[in-house]
Amino acid sequence: MSDWRRQGEFSWSYPGIVVTMKHLTLLLLILFSPLHVAAFSIDNAIVPEENIRSGGPPKDGIPALLNPTFLLANKAEFLKDKDKVIGIEIGGEAKSYPIKILNWHEAVNDTLGGQDIVVTF
Repeated sequence: MSDWRRQGEFSWSYPGIVVTMKHLTLLLLILFSPLHVAAFSIDNAIVPEENIRSGGPPKDGIPALLNPTFLLANKAEFLKDKDKVIGIEIGGEAKSYPIKILNWHEAVNDTLGGQDIVVTF
């Protein structure tokens, strides 16, 4: 691995111009932000455009859980023994994410075992 990757530093220069990793990241965010990315094309659709309907909530219409609250299993009165969960264990720390909650939010941003994770369903 090159030194700039290991140290988290990168720069490229041209007479009068210096580009850093921060500049490149900002440029990528601008180029690929929702303001600059058009919806996908349906020019080649085999179904006539007038027959295509929305299939659910709009973009960002289902909010992710950003700061989930957890209970001990015996305190989670809204859960039944037969309810399904997604269980994750990282570094000796374990959490369960109930499917009945993920059905409504579809994504949870969390930290587990000292690592940032995303749980999706």
